[in-house]
Amino acid sequence: MKELEKHEKEVYSKWDMDLRENRLVIVHKMILEEKPEKMLDIACSSGKFSSCFIKNGWKVFGIDISDNVFYAKERGLEAIKSNITEGVPFKNESFDLIFAGEIIEHIVDTDFFLSEIYRVLKKSGILIITTPNLASFENRMRLLFGIYPIWVNYSIEGTGHVRSYTPKVLKKQLNQHDFIIISHEGNFIPILPQFILNDVNFPLLSLTRNFYPNLSQCIILKAKKR
Repeated sequence: MKELEKHEKEVYSKWDMDLRENRLVIVHKMILEEKPEKMLDIACSSGKFSSCFIKNGWKVFGIDISDNVFYAKERGLEAIKSNITEGVPFKNESFDLIFAGEIIEHIVDTDFFLSEIYRVLKKSGILIITTPNLASFENRMRLLFGIYPIWVNYSIEGTGHVRSYTPKVLKKQLNQHDFIIISHEGNFIPILPQFILNDVNFPLLSLTRNFYPNLSQCIILKAKKR
């Protein structure tokens, strides 16, 4: 696991999220609808996304394994450098909302991860979670032609993903941890390989997002703590 942690730090310390991603546009809207007074961004990186909520007067906290947390602090987040696989370093029922974007696929013990999120969420608190969709249209086509699925790894090299989800499986696991699913949305249906055509270089592709979310590139779930 030390090798995985080292890889995560090396790869994702250089990663810069693009706020034009439809995934982030949708999550941004979901968070604004909830109006959380206190929220946590797990795997916040430099705080580029979640810092925009500070202007609403909300307390925004962040956790990340990389040194990017120092940039998050500069942007106004109360950010902590921490390895999330060892637990969420906050007291019980601390947050109204938690955003866990593109992180669960990097975690081996996902049950512990979700139990920690449940612990630090307030009663009826909101979890917004996103992860690549193993059953996306592109992956179904890849398998049909004997090509390995995208965002799925057989080694710690590459994306560092160690878990893969379909919408049904992620919903099932959240239910097992006493979360109630509120909504399931997609970001876009990858009708061509994502490195050629995606929602950033061709924004109109985002119009496909809710034709059939189970085929979308990304799983976007909003859930509530029982």
